[in-house]
Amino acid sequence: MKNAPSTDIVLQAEVDAILSDRGLLISPRPTVDHDKLEHHLREALRLLHVDLNDENLRDTPGRWAESLVTMTSGYDFTDVKKLATLFRKACSTADESCQNLVVIGGTYKTLCAHHILPFFGKFIVGYIPERMIIGASKIPRIVEVHMRRLQSQEHLAHDVADTIQSILEPRGLAVWMGGVHLCMVMRGVEQESSFMETNVLRGNFLSDERTRQEFMSIVNRRGQRE
Repeated sequence: MKNAPSTDIVLQAEVDAILSDRGLLISPRPTVDHDKLEHHLREALRLLHVDLNDENLRDTPGRWAESLVTMTSGYDFTDVKKLATLFRKACSTADESCQNLVVIGGTYKTLCAHHILPFFGKFIVGYIPERMIIGASKIPRIVEVHMRRLQSQEHLAHDVADTIQSILEPRGLAVWMGGVHLCMVMRGVEQESSFMETNVLRGNFLSDERTRQEFMSIVNRRGQRE
């Protein structure tokens, strides 16, 4: 029987995955006791009177545990300073005369910290370089690290902004997020058309109205719910 890979080796593999374009953070995570997690999730389902002898539910605790391990893998990367150092490896020096607005967008999906239900949507990040620029594919990686935790949309947007700020120290930074929250669709107000928007504005985006309007015009064109 082969020995399990050490924690350091597996975590280094996850670090490499963040910097690459391979997508999802690697699992299984050695930082999580999978057997114990599955046991407690099985007990939770029993408390809800779920019949685990049903053939459709027999393997549900294990699948549930596996999905939670993946969707919370961002907890392995909680040190913003270390993350900033890591992502600087993917940066290059900006031209001294570069004052262009760099805009990168994509999608996110995460779990609500209050009800452990999904919320998901689009994000748009804009920044004005000071000394460094970062590879376009790395902004979604930064979002991925933070979305794989229990989140609120407000905290997610600020977490992404804090990390990018630490990495690039740009002249200006803006993060927009728009999302649909299943905790508002499936429970509570039960509004299927509910949609939430969050803005984080820093530096030039706060002090310069023209810069702010340029970013928001991009949001209005590309970020609004289709």
